[in-house]
Amino acid sequence: MEKTKPAVRRRATALPRGTRLSVQNGQLLVSTGVPSVDQAIGGGLAVGTVLLIEEDAHSSYSEILLRYFFAEGVVSGHGAYVASGAVKSTGVELIETLPALCSDTEKSQESKDDMKIAWRYRDLPEMKQSASAQFGHSFDLSRCMDSKEVEKTSVDIFDCNPHHRCDHLIDSLSACIDKGKYGTAISSVEKRNVLRIGIHSLGSPLWSDMTNKISILRFLYRLRGLVRSSYAVALVTIPTHLFRDEAFVRRVEHLSDVAIHLESFEGSEKEKNPVYKDYHGLFHICRLSRLNSLACHLPETTSLAFKLHRKKFAIEKLYLPPDASETASRSKGSGSGNCGSGTHAGKAALEF
Repeated sequence: MEKTKPAVRRRATALPRGTRLSVQNGQLLVSTGVPSVDQAIGGGLAVGTVLLIEEDAHSSYSEILLRYFFAEGVVSGHGAYVASGAVKSTGVELIETLPALCSDTEKSQESKDDMKIAWRYRDLPEMKQSASAQFGHSFDLSRCMDSKEVEKTSVDIFDCNPHHRCDHLIDSLSACIDKGKYGTAISSVEKRNVLRIGIHSLGSPLWSDMTNKISILRFLYRLRGLVRSSYAVALVTIPTHLFRDEAFVRRVEHLSDVAIHLESFEGSEKEKNPVYKDYHGLFHICRLSRLNSLACHLPETTSLAFKLHRKKFAIEKLYLPPDASETASRSKGSGSGNCGSGTHAGKAALEF
């Protein structure tokens, strides 16, 4: 009889810091810094992809997500590349105002506060949070991260000015990837690291030729090709409301892997609507990644809203409160809609 060979146990491959494998398609994932956003887009942001955030017209919630994105990178030991075209916040200001990491005591207190919800929502399912201690962290928006912690991270800042063009930014990104050895050609597993690329307000007036629609589309196409061939993830925010072109917005979303739109209630009619009093805006998922799969991740629900607390930014399921006025109107009009005679209409209840 032939002797059976003992099974060879494969050695687990070491993953880069702050990453994990997706249980759905085996893709390498990183956290966006907000656990509820990770859950909404399929567990995290896949390495080699581009996340597009369509900015809100009246506020700067996209900038908060960008700070979370880089804060998670600092804690995980990832590299950072920042380019900002916003007037109020430059790349240096973004890095200097990253939210601080929450302590274990603050996390336990935060979980207790989350349990204090309205009685009508008590039995409804909630957005799941990341269970892994090595993936995703909680941050406090009321405090800034210590500058000594930020200095431990390799940060490259692209100073935007009207003289810079699309080619300058792409060349700078390529040089950063080569210098930091973030390319996929690196053979040493221990030396692999992830580069987080953050481009704020792409297409704003400070971006010179990138205010042109064709230049923006060409840049996104080259950016995705650059990210695909490296251990990098990119978060790009675009003020799509400035262009007022639905066809252009759809093309921009098509050139990204994950696209979300933040619809703020500030300055709109929904701000005064009592139905949305518990939220600050709607969270629209426009596109999800389809890497290594025939279909994209299907979220539990697409009715999502965001709320900015004093210490955190959270994505929640949109729960509309029951309409108590409908019951009141029925009780008031019960006497006027009877089938009695004209003389007794509205004076007595019907008897059956």
